[in-house]
Amino acid sequence: MPIVVDAAPVPHLIAKKMLGSETLPSSPWVNAMLPGLESSIPHWHGAGLSDVGLLRSSNQDAFLVDNDLGLWVVADGMGGRAGGNIASSLTVKALLDHFHHSQENGEPFLFEQSNGEASFELRQAIQEADAAIRQRALEDPALSGMGTTIVAMQVSYLAPLQVVIGHVGDSRAYLCRGQELRLLTRDHSLVADLLARGHIAPAEAASHPQRHILVRALGIEGQTDPDISNQAVQSEDILLLCTDGITNMLSDREIIAHLTLAAESPDEACKGLVVEANSQGGKDNSTAVVIRFS
Repeated sequence: MPIVVDAAPVPHLIAKKMLGSETLPSSPWVNAMLPGLESSIPHWHGAGLSDVGLLRSSNQDAFLVDNDLGLWVVADGMGGRAGGNIASSLTVKALLDHFHHSQENGEPFLFEQSNGEASFELRQAIQEADAAIRQRALEDPALSGMGTTIVAMQVSYLAPLQVVIGHVGDSRAYLCRGQELRLLTRDHSLVADLLARGHIAPAEAASHPQRHILVRALGIEGQTDPDISNQAVQSEDILLLCTDGITNMLSDREIIAHLTLAAESPDEACKGLVVEANSQGGKDNSTAVVIRFS
């Protein structure tokens, strides 16, 4: 289930909030102040795309793109045709509802949160998604065992520009700066654990027979604690959130090649990643959310 919210240019919305006018400017001084404020505010634009792939009969991925909130989410559901789709959809809806509710209640001004405040908010939102999945499974025993991965990112501060990232499972966040691609998350998978402990070599991980086994996911058992991190962002940085349907099919070099398109169009970068995943076999659902900062 894709959710895309992109109603107005982000700097324009932030400038109006800074002036205490979230409605359209209604006085000459607000109109006069907006251009100067907008020019000093970082810009970003995110886009997303999801595809069922070539071998699966249904798409259990979901994503959220809310450029107004500076919030982006990718979730990869599991637990049968119906269960996986429901779990991932509940997750993106729970995060969107949480942050909209926070803003409506006048909680810390958007994009002016300390690292601790931003980490707390995102952790709480992910745990609410976890609880929503488990509650839905209790109400419908046919959905027992459904779960989902999640990787979520939100702009937390503007000067200097910071994002907070939360994840559970093996959906990933990457930073592309120039021609360097850096993984910002660590998979919660059996193979990642074996690799970290030195029990297998990196070359073995890609083809390991247990590479799809997760050790942490939303909705499975008890409350799941997400990994939370903060990341400084620069102008011209590109960030990618994606499911393993992308990373299992594309090399880092191929990912970089498509992300360079984001300098012109995040939409085209997403399309390129998904099309490339399908051209190499499309063995799984594939979802990419690409965000360009300027």
